Amino acid sequence: MATGNVAFDSTNAGYSGANLNEIFYEPVFRSDDIMRNYRVIPNVKHVMNVYTSAKLTKIVKAQVACSPLSQDPVAYFPIDQKVITAGRCRVALEQCSEEFYGTFIEESYRNGVDVNNLLGTDLADAIVNRAVAGIASDVVRLAWGGDVAGGVVGYAVFDGWMELMKAETVLAKTVVAPAAPTAGEAIGLLRDLYDGAAAALQQVAPSDKKFFVTPSIFNAYIANLEGSSADLAVVNLVDGMRRVMFRGVEVVAMYEWDTILADTNPDLFVNAATNYTQGACYCAVENLIIGSDVTDPEGSFKVFYDDLEEKMFFRGYFKLGVQYLYSSLVKWGILI
Repeated sequence: MATGNVAFDSTNAGYSGANLNEIFYEPVFRSDDIMRNYRVIPNVKHVMNVYTSAKLTKIVKAQVACSPLSQDPVAYFPIDQKVITAGRCRVALEQCSEEFYGTFIEESYRNGVDVNNLLGTDLADAIVNRAVAGIASDVVRLAWGGDVAGGVVGYAVFDGWMELMKAETVLAKTVVAPAAPTAGEAIGLLRDLYDGAAAALQQVAPSDKKFFVTPSIFNAYIANLEGSSADLAVVNLVDGMRRVMFRGVEVVAMYEWDTILADTNPDLFVNAATNYTQGACYCAVENLIIGSDVTDPEGSFKVFYDDLEEKMFFRGYFKLGVQYLYSSLVKWGILI
């Protein structure tokens, strides 16, 4: 295995002594976003059957005197089944202290025979924190873009929602330039998805739904809000984070979708005949299930130092798979 520089590509090549230095990290997906945007089911080690039941309707009828119950249509509790098939996931990283000799990081190294042992140092903590954040981001990327048959490295782990939902109907909206939607076109797509959703999705409380959208649609929608009196579309939640809303439903920019498109060029938006690059998914949060054998994949790892190889190793192992429950609780839209 090649020596992996887990944390940094280059570090202060002109360093000449002890200084107060800071490393600025690229922002990544947070694990609490997974819990907030999706339904997580633990203890999925290989295959788990998920049972669903459609609502019962028109079962209340007028009482007819002396009418035997057998004359009514048979009432039953309908049960359907879907399957979560979990793929085996591994994270294997390593770090050699030699990468950082001659940089300010060397100041934090141990002394003597333990000089190459990074465990317990600030650098080790930084590496672990970045690895954990990277796992959380990859969980979301695979949850949407996983494709076993596609065979692309980093995606052929399990089938994600985009692959599983290929049979779903897509609302196609014609625009002037799909790759660069205007503010009006972005809000038009959200409006059409909201108005055209099945009754079951419309009846879900706004706080229990999301608009997942490509970043360009998100940015165009923001532009639609700017300079208008639509400040009510953006609210402050209890955690202090600002959320962008449309008709009370949070709009989430899916930067992972752009990554999926760049890496695999798949038919990203379900059964679209062409590889469109801009789209949205209007969905109930509880409809999107992430199954794993652990409660938090980003927390299932071990870190150790090997005296023989004089390297710090990061290892993570977990199972992961996804499924969705009801077609009536999801609505896809694309710009063409």
